[in-house]
Amino acid sequence: MSREIVDASITFLLEEAEKRKCERLDITFFGGEPLLEKDHIFYITDTLEEKAAHLRINYKMSTNGTLITKPLMAQLMARRIFTSLSLDGPPSIHDKHRPQAGGQRSSRKAIEAAKIMLRYNPCTSVSCVISPDTAMHLADSADYLFNLGFRYLITTLDYSSDWTIKDFKTLKKSYQQLADWYENKMLSNERFYLSFFDERIRTRTFKPITAHERCHIGSRQFSIAPDGALYPCIQFVTTEGLPEYMIGHVSHGFDEACQAYITHCSEKEKSECNGCALEDRCSKWCSCINFMSTGSIEKASPIVCYNEQVLMEIVDRTADRLWKKRLPLFIHKHYNPDYPIIAHMELNL
Repeated sequence: MSREIVDASITFLLEEAEKRKCERLDITFFGGEPLLEKDHIFYITDTLEEKAAHLRINYKMSTNGTLITKPLMAQLMARRIFTSLSLDGPPSIHDKHRPQAGGQRSSRKAIEAAKIMLRYNPCTSVSCVISPDTAMHLADSADYLFNLGFRYLITTLDYSSDWTIKDFKTLKKSYQQLADWYENKMLSNERFYLSFFDERIRTRTFKPITAHERCHIGSRQFSIAPDGALYPCIQFVTTEGLPEYMIGHVSHGFDEACQAYITHCSEKEKSECNGCALEDRCSKWCSCINFMSTGSIEKASPIVCYNEQVLMEIVDRTADRLWKKRLPLFIHKHYNPDYPIIAHMELNL
Protein backbone atom coordinates (compact mmCIF):
# COMPACT_ATOMS: atom_id res chain seq x y z
CA MET A 1 0.00 0.00 0.00
CA SER A 2 1.41 3.40 -0.98
CA ARG A 3 1.55 6.30 1.50
CA GLU A 4 -0.95 8.10 -0.74
CA ILE A 5 -3.48 5.28 -0.27
CA VAL A 6 -2.67 5.14 3.45
CA ASP A 7 -3.54 8.84 3.81
CA ALA A 8 -6.68 8.43 1.72
CA SER A 9 -7.70 5.48 3.90
CA ILE A 10 -7.26 7.50 7.10
CA THR A 11 -9.33 10.35 5.66
CA PHE A 12 -12.02 7.90 4.55
CA LEU A 13 -12.19 6.23 7.98
CA LEU A 14 -12.53 9.53 9.82
CA GLU A 15 -15.18 10.88 7.44
CA GLU A 16 -17.13 7.62 7.61
CA ALA A 17 -16.92 7.55 11.43
CA GLU A 18 -18.25 11.10 11.61
CA LYS A 19 -21.04 10.36 9.15
CA ARG A 20 -22.12 7.31 11.17
CA LYS A 21 -21.63 9.07 14.51
CA CYS A 22 -19.29 6.30 15.66
CA GLU A 23 -17.82 6.35 19.13
CA ARG A 24 -15.51 3.38 18.54
CA LEU A 25 -13.41 1.92 15.74
CA ASP A 26 -11.91 -1.57 15.63
CA ILE A 27 -8.97 -1.61 13.23
CA THR A 28 -7.19 -4.81 12.24
CA PHE A 29 -3.96 -4.83 10.25
CA PHE A 30 -3.66 -7.86 8.00
CA GLY A 31 -1.46 -9.36 5.29
CA GLY A 32 0.45 -11.51 4.26
CA GLU A 33 2.67 -10.57 7.14
CA PRO A 34 1.57 -7.09 8.32
CA LEU A 35 4.82 -6.33 10.15
CA LEU A 36 6.58 -6.12 6.79
CA GLU A 37 4.84 -2.72 6.68
CA LYS A 38 5.37 -1.73 10.32
CA ASP A 39 6.20 1.86 9.34
CA HIS A 40 2.77 2.21 7.72
CA ILE A 41 1.14 0.64 10.77
CA PHE A 42 2.83 3.04 13.20
CA TYR A 43 2.07 5.99 10.92
CA ILE A 44 -1.62 5.04 10.84
CA THR A 45 -1.94 4.57 14.60
CA ASP A 46 0.00 7.76 15.41
CA THR A 47 -2.03 9.81 12.93
CA LEU A 48 -5.33 8.48 14.21
CA GLU A 49 -4.34 9.11 17.82
CA GLU A 50 -3.64 12.71 16.85
CA LYS A 51 -6.68 13.31 14.65
CA ALA A 52 -9.28 11.11 16.35
CA ALA A 53 -8.75 11.61 20.06
CA HIS A 54 -12.55 11.66 20.46
CA LEU A 55 -12.82 8.06 19.22
CA ARG A 56 -12.11 4.91 21.18
CA ILE A 57 -9.92 2.91 18.82
CA ASN A 58 -8.91 -0.72 19.28
CA TYR A 59 -6.01 -1.99 17.17
CA LYS A 60 -5.44 -5.66 16.40
CA MET A 61 -3.01 -7.63 14.31
CA SER A 62 -2.02 -11.23 13.69
CA THR A 63 1.62 -12.04 12.95
CA ASN A 64 3.61 -15.12 12.00
CA GLY A 65 6.21 -13.95 14.51
CA THR A 66 9.24 -14.03 12.20
CA LEU A 67 9.90 -10.28 12.62
CA ILE A 68 9.08 -9.97 16.32
CA THR A 69 11.83 -8.55 18.55
CA LYS A 70 11.73 -7.09 22.03
CA PRO A 71 12.08 -3.47 20.79
CA LEU A 72 9.35 -4.01 18.18
CA MET A 73 7.04 -5.61 20.74
CA ALA A 74 7.58 -2.61 23.01
CA GLN A 75 6.53 -0.32 20.15
CA LEU A 76 3.40 -2.38 19.50
CA MET A 77 2.44 -2.36 23.17
CA ALA A 78 3.06 1.39 23.46
CA ARG A 79 0.53 1.92 20.67
CA ARG A 80 -1.95 -0.54 22.22
CA ILE A 81 -1.88 -2.85 19.20
CA PHE A 82 -3.15 -6.21 20.45
CA THR A 83 -0.99 -8.70 18.57
CA SER A 84 -1.78 -12.40 18.26
CA LEU A 85 0.51 -15.13 16.97
CA SER A 86 -0.09 -17.75 14.29
CA LEU A 87 1.41 -21.00 15.55
CA ASP A 88 -0.11 -24.35 14.63
CA GLY A 89 1.58 -26.48 17.28
CA PRO A 90 5.01 -28.07 17.78
CA PRO A 91 7.65 -27.56 15.04
CA SER A 92 6.80 -30.81 13.24
CA ILE A 93 3.20 -29.59 12.80
CA HIS A 94 3.77 -25.87 12.31
CA ASP A 95 6.38 -26.28 9.59
CA LYS A 96 4.12 -28.42 7.41
CA HIS A 97 2.19 -25.42 6.11
CA ARG A 98 4.14 -22.31 7.15
CA PRO A 99 7.53 -22.27 5.40
CA GLN A 100 9.45 -19.01 5.05
CA ALA A 101 9.73 -17.38 1.62
CA GLY A 102 12.96 -19.26 0.90
CA GLY A 103 11.50 -22.58 2.02
CA GLN A 104 13.20 -22.59 5.45
CA ARG A 105 11.34 -23.67 8.56
CA SER A 106 9.61 -20.87 10.43
CA SER A 107 8.88 -22.62 13.75
CA ARG A 108 12.06 -21.53 15.55
CA LYS A 109 11.34 -17.84 14.97
CA ALA A 110 7.65 -18.29 15.82
CA ILE A 111 8.50 -19.97 19.14
CA GLU A 112 11.00 -17.22 19.98
CA ALA A 113 8.28 -14.68 19.18
CA ALA A 114 5.83 -16.53 21.44
CA LYS A 115 8.14 -16.14 24.42
CA ILE A 116 8.65 -12.43 23.76
CA MET A 117 4.95 -11.74 23.17
CA LEU A 118 3.82 -13.59 26.28
CA ARG A 119 6.39 -11.75 28.37
CA TYR A 120 4.91 -8.43 27.27
CA ASN A 121 1.29 -9.60 27.34
CA PRO A 122 0.31 -12.84 29.18
CA CYS A 123 -3.10 -12.61 27.47
CA THR A 124 -1.64 -12.92 23.97
CA SER A 125 -3.79 -15.23 21.87
CA VAL A 126 -2.50 -17.90 19.52
CA SER A 127 -4.18 -18.96 16.29
CA CYS A 128 -3.88 -22.67 15.47
CA VAL A 129 -5.07 -23.75 12.02
CA ILE A 130 -5.95 -27.43 11.54
CA SER A 131 -5.44 -28.99 8.10
CA PRO A 132 -6.46 -32.50 7.03
CA ASP A 133 -2.90 -33.79 7.39
CA THR A 134 -2.46 -32.31 10.89
CA ALA A 135 -5.91 -33.14 12.27
CA MET A 136 -4.68 -36.23 14.13
CA HIS A 137 -2.35 -34.04 16.23
CA LEU A 138 -4.91 -31.47 17.42
CA ALA A 139 -4.86 -32.39 21.12
CA ASP A 140 -1.05 -32.55 21.14
CA SER A 141 -0.90 -29.12 19.47
CA ALA A 142 -3.26 -27.61 22.04
CA ASP A 143 -1.19 -29.07 24.86
CA TYR A 144 2.04 -27.80 23.31
CA LEU A 145 0.67 -24.25 22.97
CA PHE A 146 -0.69 -24.35 26.52
CA ASN A 147 2.71 -25.44 27.86
CA LEU A 148 4.36 -22.60 25.94
CA GLY A 149 2.26 -20.30 28.11
CA PHE A 150 -0.74 -19.45 25.92
CA ARG A 151 -4.09 -19.26 27.70
CA TYR A 152 -6.17 -18.01 24.76
CA LEU A 153 -6.22 -20.70 22.07
CA ILE A 154 -8.06 -19.83 18.86
CA THR A 155 -8.53 -23.05 16.90
CA THR A 156 -9.92 -23.11 13.37
CA LEU A 157 -10.07 -25.40 10.38
CA ASP A 158 -8.41 -24.64 7.08
CA TYR A 159 -11.66 -24.17 5.18
CA SER A 160 -9.86 -23.86 1.85
CA SER A 161 -8.58 -27.45 2.06
CA ASP A 162 -10.31 -30.47 0.55
CA TRP A 163 -11.66 -32.27 3.61
CA THR A 164 -12.89 -35.82 3.10
CA ILE A 165 -15.12 -38.05 5.22
CA LYS A 166 -11.98 -39.98 6.19
CA ASP A 167 -10.36 -36.73 7.38
CA PHE A 168 -13.38 -35.99 9.57
CA LYS A 169 -13.26 -39.47 11.11
CA THR A 170 -9.68 -38.67 12.10
CA LEU A 171 -10.75 -35.25 13.33
CA LYS A 172 -13.52 -36.79 15.43
CA LYS A 173 -10.98 -38.93 17.29
CA SER A 174 -8.88 -35.80 17.84
CA TYR A 175 -11.89 -33.91 19.18
CA GLN A 176 -12.51 -36.73 21.67
CA GLN A 177 -8.87 -36.48 22.80
CA LEU A 178 -9.23 -32.70 23.00
CA ALA A 179 -12.36 -33.13 25.12
CA ASP A 180 -10.36 -35.20 27.62
CA TRP A 181 -7.64 -32.53 27.61
CA TYR A 182 -10.22 -29.77 28.15
CA GLU A 183 -11.92 -31.63 30.99
CA ASN A 184 -8.64 -32.44 32.74
CA LYS A 185 -7.52 -28.83 32.54
CA MET A 186 -10.84 -27.67 34.01
CA LEU A 187 -10.59 -30.24 36.82
CA SER A 188 -7.08 -28.93 37.53
CA ASN A 189 -8.59 -25.46 37.96
CA GLU A 190 -6.68 -24.04 34.98
CA ARG A 191 -7.99 -20.79 33.52
CA PHE A 192 -7.88 -20.76 29.73
CA TYR A 193 -10.00 -20.20 26.63
CA LEU A 194 -10.31 -22.79 23.86
CA SER A 195 -12.46 -21.42 21.05
CA PHE A 196 -13.59 -24.79 19.64
CA PHE A 197 -15.17 -25.72 22.98
CA ASP A 198 -15.92 -22.48 24.80
CA GLU A 199 -17.72 -20.79 21.92
CA ARG A 200 -19.98 -23.77 21.40
CA ILE A 201 -20.73 -24.16 25.10
CA ARG A 202 -21.75 -20.49 25.08
CA THR A 203 -24.32 -21.05 22.32
CA ARG A 204 -25.97 -23.63 24.56
CA THR A 205 -25.53 -21.98 27.96
CA PHE A 206 -26.82 -18.57 26.99
CA LYS A 207 -28.63 -18.38 23.69
CA PRO A 208 -28.17 -19.15 20.01
CA ILE A 209 -26.11 -16.83 17.84
CA THR A 210 -28.23 -13.77 17.15
CA ALA A 211 -28.22 -11.36 14.23
CA HIS A 212 -26.35 -8.58 16.05
CA GLU A 213 -23.44 -10.93 16.78
CA ARG A 214 -22.83 -11.70 13.14
CA CYS A 215 -20.07 -10.09 11.11
CA HIS A 216 -22.26 -7.83 8.91
CA ILE A 217 -19.83 -7.96 6.03
CA GLY A 218 -19.63 -4.79 4.00
CA SER A 219 -21.55 -2.61 6.44
CA ARG A 220 -20.25 -2.59 10.01
CA GLN A 221 -17.22 -4.53 8.81
CA PHE A 222 -15.16 -3.96 5.68
CA SER A 223 -11.58 -4.28 4.44
CA ILE A 224 -9.31 -1.89 2.56
CA ALA A 225 -7.11 -3.49 -0.10
CA PRO A 226 -3.59 -2.20 -0.92
CA ASP A 227 -4.97 -0.29 -3.92
CA GLY A 228 -7.67 1.39 -1.79
CA ALA A 229 -10.55 -0.80 -2.98
CA LEU A 230 -13.16 -1.64 -0.35
CA TYR A 231 -14.23 -5.25 0.15
CA PRO A 232 -16.73 -6.90 2.56
CA CYS A 233 -14.06 -8.78 4.53
CA ILE A 234 -10.41 -9.80 4.59
CA GLN A 235 -11.03 -13.05 2.70
CA PHE A 236 -12.15 -11.12 -0.40
CA VAL A 237 -8.90 -9.16 -0.67
CA THR A 238 -6.69 -11.08 -3.10
CA THR A 239 -3.72 -10.23 -5.29
CA GLU A 240 -5.90 -10.78 -8.36
CA GLY A 241 -8.77 -8.68 -7.05
CA LEU A 242 -12.44 -9.66 -7.02
CA PRO A 243 -14.32 -6.80 -8.72
CA GLU A 244 -17.67 -8.55 -8.23
CA TYR A 245 -17.21 -8.17 -4.46
CA MET A 246 -15.77 -4.64 -4.52
CA ILE A 247 -18.06 -2.32 -2.55
CA GLY A 248 -16.31 1.00 -3.16
CA HIS A 249 -12.98 2.78 -2.90
CA VAL A 250 -11.41 5.04 -0.27
CA SER A 251 -11.22 7.85 -2.83
CA HIS A 252 -14.98 8.03 -3.42
CA GLY A 253 -16.58 5.99 -0.61
CA PHE A 254 -19.02 3.10 -0.60
CA ASP A 255 -21.13 1.89 -3.48
CA GLU A 256 -24.33 1.61 -1.46
CA ALA A 257 -26.16 -0.47 -4.06
CA CYS A 258 -23.34 -3.02 -4.07
CA GLN A 259 -23.24 -2.99 -0.26
CA ALA A 260 -26.97 -3.69 -0.08
CA TYR A 261 -26.69 -6.53 -2.59
CA ILE A 262 -23.82 -8.20 -0.71
CA THR A 263 -25.76 -7.89 2.57
CA HIS A 264 -28.87 -9.36 0.95
CA CYS A 265 -26.93 -12.34 -0.41
CA SER A 266 -25.14 -12.87 2.89
CA GLU A 267 -28.30 -12.87 4.99
CA LYS A 268 -30.35 -15.15 2.76
CA GLU A 269 -31.71 -18.18 4.54
CA LYS A 270 -29.72 -21.30 3.78
CA SER A 271 -32.26 -23.83 2.56
CA GLU A 272 -29.78 -26.67 3.00
CA CYS A 273 -29.87 -25.96 6.77
CA ASN A 274 -33.64 -26.20 7.16
CA GLY A 275 -34.65 -28.62 9.88
CA CYS A 276 -31.16 -29.03 11.31
CA ALA A 277 -31.18 -29.14 15.12
CA LEU A 278 -27.93 -27.16 15.22
CA GLU A 279 -29.05 -24.42 12.82
CA ASP A 280 -29.16 -21.72 15.49
CA ARG A 281 -25.81 -22.67 17.02
CA CYS A 282 -23.46 -23.20 14.09
CA SER A 283 -21.48 -20.68 12.05
CA LYS A 284 -23.39 -21.12 8.78
CA TRP A 285 -23.87 -17.35 8.78
CA CYS A 286 -20.15 -16.59 8.26
CA SER A 287 -20.01 -15.46 4.65
CA CYS A 288 -16.22 -15.46 4.62
CA ILE A 289 -16.03 -19.16 5.54
CA ASN A 290 -18.79 -19.97 3.06
CA PHE A 291 -16.87 -18.09 0.37
CA MET A 292 -13.59 -19.87 1.15
CA SER A 293 -15.30 -23.26 1.13
CA THR A 294 -17.84 -22.97 -1.70
CA GLY A 295 -16.88 -19.84 -3.66
CA SER A 296 -20.27 -18.34 -2.78
CA ILE A 297 -21.54 -16.29 0.16
CA GLU A 298 -25.06 -17.64 -0.31
CA LYS A 299 -24.32 -21.32 0.22
CA ALA A 300 -23.51 -22.80 3.63
CA SER A 301 -20.16 -24.52 3.80
CA PRO A 302 -20.49 -28.34 3.88
CA ILE A 303 -17.20 -28.40 5.82
CA VAL A 304 -18.77 -26.20 8.52
CA CYS A 305 -21.88 -28.39 8.52
CA TYR A 306 -20.04 -31.66 9.01
CA ASN A 307 -17.58 -30.19 11.49
CA GLU A 308 -20.32 -28.71 13.68
CA GLN A 309 -22.22 -31.99 13.77
CA VAL A 310 -19.11 -33.90 14.82
CA LEU A 311 -17.78 -31.30 17.28
CA MET A 312 -21.01 -30.11 18.92
CA GLU A 313 -21.96 -33.59 20.13
CA ILE A 314 -18.56 -34.05 21.80
CA VAL A 315 -18.58 -30.55 23.30
CA ASP A 316 -22.08 -30.99 24.73
CA ARG A 317 -21.17 -34.31 26.36
CA THR A 318 -18.10 -32.72 27.92
CA ALA A 319 -20.10 -29.75 29.21
CA ASP A 320 -22.74 -32.11 30.65
CA ARG A 321 -20.10 -34.04 32.60
CA LEU A 322 -18.56 -30.87 34.03
CA TRP A 323 -21.98 -29.47 34.92
CA LYS A 324 -23.02 -32.65 36.74
CA LYS A 325 -19.87 -32.41 38.84
CA ARG A 326 -20.89 -28.82 39.70
CA LEU A 327 -17.31 -27.82 39.05
CA PRO A 328 -16.96 -24.27 40.43
CA LEU A 329 -14.60 -23.10 37.67
CA PHE A 330 -16.91 -24.42 34.94
CA ILE A 331 -19.92 -22.65 36.45
CA HIS A 332 -17.91 -19.46 36.97
CA LYS A 333 -16.56 -19.59 33.41
CA HIS A 334 -19.82 -20.25 31.62
CA TYR A 335 -22.45 -18.61 33.81
CA ASN A 336 -20.74 -15.50 35.18
CA PRO A 337 -20.82 -12.72 32.54
CA ASP A 338 -17.90 -11.02 34.30
CA TYR A 339 -15.63 -14.06 33.97
CA PRO A 340 -13.71 -12.84 30.87
CA ILE A 341 -12.73 -9.63 32.66
CA ILE A 342 -11.80 -11.45 35.88
CA ALA A 343 -9.74 -14.07 34.03
CA HIS A 344 -7.93 -11.36 32.05
CA MET A 345 -7.04 -9.52 35.25
CA GLU A 346 -5.85 -12.70 36.97
CA LEU A 347 -3.55 -13.57 34.06
CA ASN A 348 -1.97 -10.13 34.21
CA LEU A 349 -1.32 -10.19 37.96
